Amino acid sequence: MDTKDPLDFRHELTADGQPLCARMICATLDLIANKWAVPIILTLARSKGEPLRFSELSRAIPLITQKELTKQLRALETAGLVGRRVHAAVPPKVEYWLTDLGQSLRPVLDALGKWAAQNGPRLRAQAERDAAE
Repeated sequence: MDTKDPLDFRHELTADGQPLCARMICATLDLIANKWAVPIILTLARSKGEPLRFSELSRAIPLITQKELTKQLRALETAGLVGRRVHAAVPPKVEYWLTDLGQSLRPVLDALGKWAAQNGPRLRAQAERDAAE
């Protein structure tokens, strides 16, 4: 029986010589590829290390519900991308920031944004052609 995992591409290398593993890439994309994770990460990145209160995040991303923002912040915190601090106050004061691990995603998101800007028109045109068929 062949025990080689077909999604394990670690024998291949990235342009800078790092191991490439499709399974690890997919796990990362699963974490950030929902509707709200990237806007939350970018909003926290824009604060340049200054913590943001829940209400500030909510105002910065106006279409997200409080329930969804709470759910996404918890998932990002569990993954180690977002830090959370609760201050004993009335009303409760909760602050969020990107951890070093979360900050390390910024160049990845910048690269994805650049790729999307360069290729978005082609992707939209192809989707329109496919829809017309």
